[in-house]
Amino acid sequence: MYPEGGAEPAGGDYLPQEGGGFTGKIGYHLEGLIPLILIIVILLFLAIRFDIISSSTPILGPVADIFEGGAQPARMLIVGATSQEVIDVLNKHEQLVRYVVRTPESLDRSPREIISNYDIVMLDQSQQANKEVSFELGQAIQQYVGTGGKLIVVLDSGIRRPGAYDVIGWENTFKDVVPVSCDRIVDEIPVCINRITVRGKLYSIDDDHAIMRGIPVFPADPGFNAVFETLDVSPKGRELAFIEDPFTKKSFPGIVEKPSLVGKSIYFNYNPGITEGILVGTINYLK
Repeated sequence: MYPEGGAEPAGGDYLPQEGGGFTGKIGYHLEGLIPLILIIVILLFLAIRFDIISSSTPILGPVADIFEGGAQPARMLIVGATSQEVIDVLNKHEQLVRYVVRTPESLDRSPREIISNYDIVMLDQSQQANKEVSFELGQAIQQYVGTGGKLIVVLDSGIRRPGAYDVIGWENTFKDVVPVSCDRIVDEIPVCINRITVRGKLYSIDDDHAIMRGIPVFPADPGFNAVFETLDVSPKGRELAFIEDPFTKKSFPGIVEKPSLVGKSIYFNYNPGITEGILVGTINYLK
C-alpha cells in the first residue's frame, strides 16, 4: 500500500516522500554511502597488507594500527631450536612479540589447529642437527600461509622429511611457500646442506621496504665485517638483502620475501638474531 493520493513510482521502486522526516532522509543517503565505505575499507586493508601504508604513515597511521592489531604483542610459534641471539632480541621486545618454542614432533598430531593460533610461525632448526619436518606439518604450513599466516624460515630448517631419504630441500614438503630453493648441486653436495662461513657485510637491495628501512648495510661501520653462516641457495621471491664476501666478491641471498595473496613468507639466509633492527622490523612488518 502506498500513501493516499500517491501512485507506485515507475519501475516499482519506492522512494522516500518529501517531508518523510529527518531520520528517513539520513537513512536514505546512508544506504548510498555504504558501498563506497566498504570499497574504502577494502582498499585500506590491501594497502596495509602489501606495505603501501603502515603505522608510520602520516594521518593514516592510526588506521593502520587498527588493522595491524594496535599495541597487542604478536603471538609467535618457534618450531625447532633457534639461536640465543634470537631469543635475546625477542625477550628484549616482549611488548612487540610473545613466543613459544616447540619441537616439530610435538605438532604432528594436529598441526593445523595448533599453528592457526599464532600470528607468526618461525621455522628455525638452525641450532640442531635434525632438519626434519613431517609431511603433515609441511601441509599445515602451506595452508597457514595460504590463508593469511606469516612464516619465517631460517637457513636449512625443514630441508628433510622423516623416513624420506630422497627428499632434500623445501619444495617436496612445502611446495612453493619457502622463497628459496635447493635446486643446485656443487661438488656433488646439495647447496642447502653446505653451510659457508662468510666474513663480510649484509647489503640492502630495497631501502624502502619496511624490513630494511634505515638499514642500508650491516655492520654500518666501514671498518668492521660480520661473520655469517650462510647457504648458496637460489632466490624464488623478492630479494631484500644480500651477503657479500669483500675478498672474493661472491654474494649470497640474505633475506628473501614471497608474499601470497593474503599471507607472507620471509627467508633468512643467516642467523637473524645478529641483526636486531632487521628482526624487529620483520616482526613489525608481519604483525
